[in-house]
Amino acid sequence: MKNYLAGALFLILSGCATYAGLNFEKLFGPEEVQERIVAHDFSQARYFEEQVQPVLDKRCVVCHACYDAPCQLKLTSPEGIDRGASKALVYQGARLRATAPTRLYEDAVSTGEWREHGFYPVLNERLQRADANIEAGVMAQLLIQKQQYPLPQDTILDDDDFDFSLDRSFFCPTSDNVHSYMEENPLWGMPYGLPALANDEQQILLGWLRQGATMSAPVPLSDDMVKRIDKWESYLNQDSLKQQISSRYIYEHLFLSHFYFSDVEEKQFFNLVRSSTPPDEPVKRIATRRPYEDPGVDRVYYRLIPEPETIVDKTHMPFALNDQRMQKWKEWFVDADYKVEKLPSYEAHVASNPILRSRYSSAFTLQISVR
Repeated sequence: MKNYLAGALFLILSGCATYAGLNFEKLFGPEEVQERIVAHDFSQARYFEEQVQPVLDKRCVVCHACYDAPCQLKLTSPEGIDRGASKALVYQGARLRATAPTRLYEDAVSTGEWREHGFYPVLNERLQRADANIEAGVMAQLLIQKQQYPLPQDTILDDDDFDFSLDRSFFCPTSDNVHSYMEENPLWGMPYGLPALANDEQQILLGWLRQGATMSAPVPLSDDMVKRIDKWESYLNQDSLKQQISSRYIYEHLFLSHFYFSDVEEKQFFNLVRSSTPPDEPVKRIATRRPYEDPGVDRVYYRLIPEPETIVDKTHMPFALNDQRMQKWKEWFVDADYKVEKLPSYEAHVASNPILRSRYSSAFTLQISVR
């Protein structure tokens, strides 16, 4: 009897919410990208870092961390959260032509640009008011749904209720249809197929969402860390042809790595990226589909930038930087007895084939092979 009444109440509320969902623009105004990121020393920023992000890291990023996360929703950083979700699949076996990549931090640099790429918000972007932030927020609604309809008490979940197959269809609700999604799939609250958040975790996230989901800007690097980065960028961006070809080789093989300074006790990770701007200027990242493709500029600079996302094991490839590493690279690639008279081409048939002698000089290739 109790379950029947609860179900009836849910349907009534869902019906009202569905009706309201059709009028969100009338109730709360049009959607507009919000400024949610504040300086790291603001109290709201500290709350996000100390209370909210740990809950997301503990319960959410296990699914929402990678390039092909469900609905492309990445909850590993403020920029990923604010970007939101997309109905487009990253990997599509039936697709005959390549689609435009949607890599966070690379293929667009602002939430507004991501909206032009088809991403939609999971946070409320209408009137910034407590009730609107919950009613018109996809993330808030799916968290509430899980509390209202927790997992069945079965040891093994029913295949008719949950699909965990690799080729399953994804349902990516927007604020306009999230209530109908909840009505049709009452057990599909978030986290999907997993236990609901603990009550204190739920209250932290809902309280944060209710107040407008303010997030923190990155913490500035320490002076010591800036000096270390300057030292490595100075090495990687010397003008000699030997150094340019060496740095290109290093980047093309280690672009997926997370770099860290092994002599620093507190580990902070960095990405090596190609930039059209030299050291001492803001990084202007060069985004290409593959690391060896034509950068479209006369001179490429290799820059170290802080990794902005939560580190997860499935994408974590740590690589240590230290004086010994730099000395070895100098000995192998720069001080070795060979000449580089011309930099290799970025033409596809050359750049994509590491065996072609025209890509790197024969002497350089020999130096690499014997190591």
